Amino acid sequence: MNTRFSIVLVGVDQHRADELIDKVIHDLQEYEWLMSRFDPTSPVSDLNRHAYGNAFVPPLQLWELLLLCRHYWERTNGAFDITLCPLNCLWRKHRGRGEEPSAEAIERVWQQTGFRNIRFDSDSKTVQFLAQGMSLDLGGFGKGFALEKVACSLRAQGVMQAFLSFGESSITVLGSHPHGPAWPVGITNMFRPSETVYTFQLMDASLSTSGTTPFNRMAAMRGPGSVMGQIISPQSGRPIDGYRTMSVAGASGIEAEVLSTALLVAPEQERAKVLSKFPGISAIEIAYNPSTEEHVPYIQWHYGI
Repeated sequence: MNTRFSIVLVGVDQHRADELIDKVIHDLQEYEWLMSRFDPTSPVSDLNRHAYGNAFVPPLQLWELLLLCRHYWERTNGAFDITLCPLNCLWRKHRGRGEEPSAEAIERVWQQTGFRNIRFDSDSKTVQFLAQGMSLDLGGFGKGFALEKVACSLRAQGVMQAFLSFGESSITVLGSHPHGPAWPVGITNMFRPSETVYTFQLMDASLSTSGTTPFNRMAAMRGPGSVMGQIISPQSGRPIDGYRTMSVAGASGIEAEVLSTALLVAPEQERAKVLSKFPGISAIEIAYNPSTEEHVPYIQWHYGI
């Protein structure tokens, strides 16, 4: 999953902790292999190579994950979309040259995306791509799924308090903090990482943060129009504008991961409608002025808290 994983176990002796961590590492390696498009031996890589024009039979666990991703695509009105890999690759290629792809190139590659171009056969449990050049990337889903599975496994083994983190952007906590009722988790300033701009109080919950990333320091100073970040809008096929982060907290690591990106790309007028389908979610959007490196007052939503 291309990031650092950290774990803190509370109230567990060293020998037991070593056993638990060994199992966690083993499980994470299995999830990585299952979902990675970069490992040429993985089921996702196999799917991306062979599913165009063919009824491909994925492993059962991957089949279930793909159905789950389609479910979240539907619940977020298309804002969560694992099919955007061709567009991400197009923008990454041009970003390396400091330029934008043409409108014609964006439209052509956009035609290779979307769940409308995937045929699921529930009887044979097969997947078929209907557009040549289509490929899937579970990067916006995998960390949340892995955290949720690891947390469930730890609870089943009697762990009541723990802190799990993928690169500080995807976090799951078990129970309460050892010295208080909740685990305080801060959201840092995009331009000044030592500054905390908001703090969540988590107990038996997950938190995920997604955000735009300036291409470089000079691009940030030139204004939002020069951002060529890594988060693509499924509606426009272009990177979203501005310097913003979306942080989502809830009971499910998968839903926090899905919504942190989906709410960031969803049109503002549709966010409340999306969130109304996810009880118990708290979402915070923080926007920045790149010329001053200050965050403007954040926008906050709560549903079913």
